[in-house]
Amino acid sequence: MEHPFSALLKWLREHNCYPPAAEYRIIQQHTVYTRIPKNTIIMEQGRPVNTFYFMNSGIARLFLKHNQEDITFAFISAPQFASTIIYLLNRVPSRLAIETCTDIEALQWDQDNFMAIREHTETGKKMETALTELLLRWNLEREIDRLTQTPEERYCRLIETSPLVAQQVPVKYIASYLGIHQDSLSRIRNRLMKKF
Repeated sequence: MEHPFSALLKWLREHNCYPPAAEYRIIQQHTVYTRIPKNTIIMEQGRPVNTFYFMNSGIARLFLKHNQEDITFAFISAPQFASTIIYLLNRVPSRLAIETCTDIEALQWDQDNFMAIREHTETGKKMETALTELLLRWNLEREIDRLTQTPEERYCRLIETSPLVAQQVPVKYIASYLGIHQDSLSRIRNRLMKKF
């Protein structure tokens, strides 16, 4: 079994964060390893965000409920952070929710522990900056994709970049993410199957 911090350390290195041993110990002291079952809400819409996660395994979806409709905004595949740092740091209610689509293994921080890491380590500050940049880049790319790509093109990109999402997430959430009805997604899948 891989060490619970291995994926986080790799993520940090990919984002130019190299915690020295003393900072790594501080991060470990303020971190809890957890397992979260499938279909668990780990961030509630309309409630302040008090917990932050780094997913070592599994898939979650970022969604919102609007006019009695469940709208999937994005999928989060491990290894990746799950929660919204902006809501956590500003102590404001989240406009979105996160639900696990599979069982998840994760590192977890409550607000006080994340703030301690941020305040007592240079790595915590760099991590916050990297997460903010990642969120901005993700928002921009998502918006450009929605404006310039058809649902079929976005589905193909999803299969290419996150094949486990297409295999393990219910069709209704994928269709919602694409902004189409489940029947339309079935037609897209059938067309793609015929091509191959």
